[in-house]
Amino acid sequence: MDKLQNALAQEEDFLYSLGMKPFKPPSAALASAAYVACRYGGAPPGLARVELHLAAEVAEGLERRFLARPGGGPDPMKPRFARHDDHVRAVVAAGGYPAPPARLR
Repeated sequence: MDKLQNALAQEEDFLYSLGMKPFKPPSAALASAAYVACRYGGAPPGLARVELHLAAEVAEGLERRFLARPGGGPDPMKPRFARHDDHVRAVVAAGGYPAPPARLR
């Protein structure tokens, strides 16, 4: 009985695999969009590469472009014009913000 069940299970697996299509890596535009979505979703660069089946060189290029975007980085809420770090460094180097005068009552 076990031999019959094993044979039927193997045949079922074989028939199932016939209907499967071979894996094709995503196109460049789709890979880029999917990579950005993974990174915004919180996936580190290595996990995004593995999930999308990307070659290491392709993933490195996508990560460089991801970080080089205006407002780049994994924070989707950071506006394109944000350069907060540079601005704060410049203000602190110039002595900081002036304190507003105390109000007289």
